[in-house]
Amino acid sequence: ELFVGSYPITPATEILQTLADRKDLGVKSFQAEDEIAGIATAIGAAFAGDLAVTTTSGPGFALKSEAIGLAVMAELPLVIVNVQRGGPSTGLPTKTEQSDLLQALYGRNGESPVVILAASTPSDCFWFAYKAAKIALERMVPVVLLTDGFLGNGSEPWKLPKIEELPEIKPRIAKDPAVFKAYRRDSETLAREWAFPGMDGFQHRIGGLEKNVAGNVSHDPENHQKNTDIRKQKVDRVVDMVPDLEVCGDTSGDALIVGWGGTYGHMLSTLRELRMEGKNVSLAHFNY
Repeated sequence: ELFVGSYPITPATEILQTLADRKDLGVKSFQAEDEIAGIATAIGAAFAGDLAVTTTSGPGFALKSEAIGLAVMAELPLVIVNVQRGGPSTGLPTKTEQSDLLQALYGRNGESPVVILAASTPSDCFWFAYKAAKIALERMVPVVLLTDGFLGNGSEPWKLPKIEELPEIKPRIAKDPAVFKAYRRDSETLAREWAFPGMDGFQHRIGGLEKNVAGNVSHDPENHQKNTDIRKQKVDRVVDMVPDLEVCGDTSGDALIVGWGGTYGHMLSTLRELRMEGKNVSLAHFNY
């Protein structure tokens, strides 16, 4: 089931409100007392076997940084949505800004890699929320989805996809207690298996401390280096789930405009106007 644990913050509050209305679909929602409690409850839900989501904007994302590190170390599937606004501090709550990218990539202590996605249009937000969940559940890794106030408050015509046409999500749920170890890995993806309370024979230990393959605490420097490399490689290998970038316009020319996120509409309009003027210009807009 889907669990969302969040604290209200402009311009991300509507996600919590909308999901709270969907108890008919089995959604479990929790409005926490602060941003830290919001993500902590989501991590608990991930440990318990739910698709766990927490939502926020830039200042709240900063508060969640320690707990994101916990999810990285525990290797739990978690989706963190950052609907960006103007900063720093409380900044411009009702204005849009794409200034949290480096915070999302590097804003944690130690070496703490996560997957980062960014939506480009309002309708993109559905697809990339789905893709974020797929990556988190299949690769046992926290995923950050960046949108912004422009997208969060925007709208466009959108055709509801048929559920059966969406790519299947295959969570890495543990199956064999005889061979289960908390940090035994798939050789291709490096993802660990997901076991949660109530699964007979799958008792294990996870947490924020470095550990060995069984989940027991380890202070061995060589083991720490090995696990640091594995956590990095696990994120790097998500690239096999990423489609090739499509360039708008000619594949070669005089100039290439590069951007990401909610700037897409403005950049596409600029591209079209320049090409109408005879300029040989193309656009590369990133989502991964």
